[in-house]
Amino acid sequence: MVEQTDSWRATLAQVRRYEDSVRTGLLTHAAKRLGRTRGFAALYRRIGPVVDPRLAPIADGRLMATVYGFPMLMLHTVGAKSGQPRTSPLLYARDADDVVLLGTNFGQPKHPGWTANLLAHPEAQIDIGPHSLKVTATSISDDEWGALFPRFVEIYPGYENYLERRGDLVPRMFRLVPHA
Repeated sequence: MVEQTDSWRATLAQVRRYEDSVRTGLLTHAAKRLGRTRGFAALYRRIGPVVDPRLAPIADGRLMATVYGFPMLMLHTVGAKSGQPRTSPLLYARDADDVVLLGTNFGQPKHPGWTANLLAHPEAQIDIGPHSLKVTATSISDDEWGALFPRFVEIYPGYENYLERRGDLVPRMFRLVPHA
């Protein structure tokens, strides 16, 4: 058990070093500005899920990190209805060792499929750059939601606009707790 804990802690340290190496660039700044528009959200919700999984494995995720400059991960879940493996490229925020995800669905008035997958099957895996972690997902409480949402807006201002476009449908937010 000590060996697993040490290995898990070592992986978390490697993830932190990788995250510290990610830098913002011109594309990051452009995406932050354009991301607030409906047109960009409509375009990216169609191309992002196709392009991002193809970019992610190139150079152990470093290409995607260099291109986007955002904290991005690949979430591996089991389909809520199908039971089939699913992979979703997502932005994330940190809360100590935990990863926090927000399901805005680009401002559409419905929850993204990956949120239903985590509700049905909370055991998942995330890839951050070349590092993989097993995680357990839990839904964020309303109080925590309000405290954590500004972190997402700081990373990507378009989240505020997504929230406005969703009306009364509050996006699901999850805490992913890494484990051995």
